[in-house]
This record gives sequence, C-alpha cells and structure tokens, in this order.
Amino acid sequence: MDLKTTLSGGYQVTAKEIVSHNVIARLPGTKHPDETVVYGGHWDHIGIGAPDANGDKIFNGAVDNGTGIAALLELARAFGKAPKPERSVVMIAFTGEESGLLGSEYYASNPIYPLEKTVAGINMDALNVFGATKNIVVVGNGQSSLEDDLGTFAKTQNRILSPDEKPEAGYFFRSDHFPFVKRGVPMLYAKGGKDLIKGGIEAGTAKETDYRDKRYHQADDEWSADWDMAGMVEDVTLYYQIGA
Repeated sequence: MDLKTTLSGGYQVTAKEIVSHNVIARLPGTKHPDETVVYGGHWDHIGIGAPDANGDKIFNGAVDNGTGIAALLELARAFGKAPKPERSVVMIAFTGEESGLLGSEYYASNPIYPLEKTVAGINMDALNVFGATKNIVVVGNGQSSLEDDLGTFAKTQNRILSPDEKPEAGYFFRSDHFPFVKRGVPMLYAKGGKDLIKGGIEAGTAKETDYRDKRYHQADDEWSADWDMAGMVEDVTLYYQIGA
C-alpha cells in the first residue's frame, strides 16, 4: 500500500468577539445568608439564521428557553412575596448556553457566591407546554438526593418520577447545571414527562416528536395559543417547593 500520498487543504475563519452578560438577582436569607440556593435558566438562543420555508430567520427560542426564563421570573416573584427564606435564594439568567454553556461555565469558574456554600440548585431549560403529566423526568437521574425531595413533592400531585428518557442524547451534559455539577454542587434538572393526562404516552410522544422535528433549534420555536400551561405550572410549583 502506498503511504506516501499527501493531502493539503485550507479554510477561512471569521472571528468575532461578543460581550454578553449573566443577569443575577439575590434574596438574602434570614438565618444563613452565606448559604445559597440557586435557580437558573438560559436567556439566549441562536439569534438570526438562514430563512426557513416560511421566510422566518429569527430564532425566538420560545420553548428553549423562554419557558425557563418565564419560570425564573415567576419563582422570583413568589419568593419575593413569601416570608424570607433562611438561606439566600439566587436567580441567574445565564447567557451563552447555546454556544457551549459559556455563561454558566463562567459563573461556576468565577462565582459571586461561593460554590462550597451553594447547597443546591435547580436548572430550568425548555419546560413543558403540552399539558399536565402523570410523571416528571429527571435528566441524568441518580446524581443527587434532590431527586428524593422532588419525588416527595411529586406525590402530592399524584405524579411519579421517571428516569432519563434518552440518556444516550447526553442532555445531562448539555445544560447550565453541568458546570456546577462538575464542581460538586448538588443540582436538579427535571421536567414534565411524556405521559400526558390527556392522551397518555402516545400523545406525549407525538407532541415531543413534533417539537423536535419542526421547532427545536429552528425559527418556528415560537409562542403558540395552543400551548397548555397546566403541566408547566405543576413543574414550577415543584421547583418552588424544593427551594423553599
């Protein structure tokens, strides 16, 4: 075999530096203000790309991750109206998730509130807009005892915990909780499952497949009047109960 064959090639690269920001709010705790519970979700999406079949080139990211940021704001409103918690609650809207977890990795590398006293965190990314479910899925299950707390509160909603439905997709390693997990912070990443109250697993799977095929990371990830927010309300209630 002739191993003397050579190949040469080249390509051009355009580099651009963009400055972006995480957005952070903190509610100081009453008894242990130096200890922190974190809620997070990413506010960025892909931006403007090539036009789709409808001529739309704006990637709104309504589900991914407008839903997570809406939940973050509502949780902040709820904690703000409730009696102050004993530990501090920190809300972080991360930037650069879609570019490789840049905002969360930066924060975890340069924490404003020490990670060794960040006792727990909840990540919210692409929440359920398909309706109430009989189950809630833990992405990357088996990572922390926060799952036990989730299961306790889920029972009050007559729901069960389900393991990661697609571990081979690596979603546990692809969202903003992971930079914290790498540094030893207990984090929970959970979302409504596919077993819908209205239609069961068959309907839930069909809706999820439709979203993945037609809207996920596409310009058509837009708000719709057909969204059923009942499941998202249940999920965000669980996030609040665990943090509280």
